[in-house]
Amino acid sequence: MVVETLNLGEMDRGVSAPDGSTKARIERAALVLFVERGVDGVAVREIAARVGITDAAIYRHFKSKSELAESLMLAIHERLTELVRDIGAQDVSFREKITNLVNDYCALADDDWDLFSYHLLHLHHFPELFVGDSHSPNSGRTRRAGPISACAEMLDAAVDEGEIAPGNIALLASMVLGIVLQAASAKAHMRLRGPLSIYAPEFDKAVWAVLRHR
Repeated sequence: MVVETLNLGEMDRGVSAPDGSTKARIERAALVLFVERGVDGVAVREIAARVGITDAAIYRHFKSKSELAESLMLAIHERLTELVRDIGAQDVSFREKITNLVNDYCALADDDWDLFSYHLLHLHHFPELFVGDSHSPNSGRTRRAGPISACAEMLDAAVDEGEIAPGNIALLASMVLGIVLQAASAKAHMRLRGPLSIYAPEFDKAVWAVLRHR
């Protein structure tokens, strides 16, 4: 099977590696393929072919395809979590925080749609990593906090300040981010067009309605 290599302009942007480096090109090629077919549907030789290097060259940077896939997921998962936490720490009104959350989430998605799509479509491939904030007794690994956990922290603080009524915070946090994520899923499946940011004003109104009118 012949696999075309990516154009230099498309493949230069790294996820964790410096732009233009071989590792960056490996990350970008893998990301595009993983989004298209899932982690299990992609072979190392296909990633190498896209970059125009040998299989062995990939193993100089990553021990395995699994490590490569996990490092990409970690990068975007932690980026989104930090984004939500940073907004929660802002010295602005809660209403402004909601607007900033929606706008910044959409902006991050638009800035690197491949990476955001990977998180959106394939997070389920890493169930032991991203299911909560506690320790996983079966795997011996620490489960990582994610964007929904960070959003729940922000909503808890809003309840304490009397900004919103008490309720099922885990559910509310899922609903808040879910408004954006469901639309992002529609975009990923070609049912919505254009950057997510053009829909941000509608997301903002919907999120605020969920939080205030219940």
